[in-house]
Amino acid sequence: MTTRHPGDVRPVALVALVIAVAAAGLNLRPGITAVGPVLDTVTGHYAAGARAAGVVTAAPVIAFAITSLLAPIALSRISVRAGLFASLALTALCLAVRPWGDLTVFVAATFAAAIGVGLLAVLLPVVVRTGGHTRVLVATFTTALQAGATIGFVAVVPLTHALGGWQWALALWSLPAVAAILALWRSPLGAGDTRPPGARRPANPIAVLRRTGSGVLALFFGLQAMVAFVVIGWLPSVLEDNGVSASAAGAYLGLLTCTAVPISFLIPPVVAASAHPSRWLAGFSLCTVAGVLGFLTAPAAAPLVWSVVLGAGLSVFSLALTVITMRAGATARPVELSSAIQGIGYLIAAAGPYAVGVIRRFADGWAVPLGVLLAIAVLQTVAGFASGDPAVITEAHPNSLPNEQTERR
Repeated sequence: MTTRHPGDVRPVALVALVIAVAAAGLNLRPGITAVGPVLDTVTGHYAAGARAAGVVTAAPVIAFAITSLLAPIALSRISVRAGLFASLALTALCLAVRPWGDLTVFVAATFAAAIGVGLLAVLLPVVVRTGGHTRVLVATFTTALQAGATIGFVAVVPLTHALGGWQWALALWSLPAVAAILALWRSPLGAGDTRPPGARRPANPIAVLRRTGSGVLALFFGLQAMVAFVVIGWLPSVLEDNGVSASAAGAYLGLLTCTAVPISFLIPPVVAASAHPSRWLAGFSLCTVAGVLGFLTAPAAAPLVWSVVLGAGLSVFSLALTVITMRAGATARPVELSSAIQGIGYLIAAAGPYAVGVIRRFADGWAVPLGVLLAIAVLQTVAGFASGDPAVITEAHPNSLPNEQTERR
């Protein structure tokens, strides 16, 4: 009896794999982004203030940091199949339970669901790399991620009205995880016990960053993630406090995310082929600066324009992942480098949403929080330009570079 490699899939099986990746990728953001448009309603229900809202918005980022740092351990001890099913089951359970307890339950369930999402985010790229037809699966993965974020923003307020409360509107996001489990069960990932190649016991992430000269890239990743999660968690409140309705605020955030979809699909291959990817990171970061500046100076005057500009800036996330992949591909231990950059980056990012909650509590209005966010976006731009080129690595590993013949097969 021969064992089929995950990349050796027939057309029908490939369709099933694409559906499974899309169904799983759809779960990477809605459980998190859906909270933003109803954040004030949620904290009001628990009679909590801005500091508690900061904890709610920071919890997923901390969970992502922990999951990213522990990724090498996870990838060396569990199969892709088991990890995907476990992460989706944890996500579904926690999102279903989250709205029905007190504030402690809400925060703890949000954190645990984000652990599931973080593990899913670690494992899905392994599926993309080993599943064959990488370009198709990459497009499916990134599109599903952005689509899930958009749906989470746009749908939660209408669902709140339709279902009679925010609890049901948030609990509903457990269903896509259940659907993804069923899709994975019917896909090529439903059989076998595939483990990702090359997983090793992780080294100290700080030592990894020093050895590979990737500290500035980790700083950039953390700053862009900080801006993104502050926007996800707090921008609806900014708009509502300036006279925009809750449903319209969610729609603007949905538009913001939609703007990133074509950019995330078209630009990463150009960045991967560029001799100076750092210039791309800095250039799109300038869009972030412009978008934040617009919301700071005239939030209600042209929210449509600011959403499109800021959405273009936040698409730098996919470009950052591209640069991380390029750097990791040039090292002997790609999982360690990717884990170190994202783990340290998310630890940096976790300070942002909570800090905004604290600042909002003591500041009058949104001028000071958005001013701080603008300064972070400027620093992000500088870090992007200073992050350097993928060639600046001390651990060259030519065997880890992609094989174009295999890619085209």
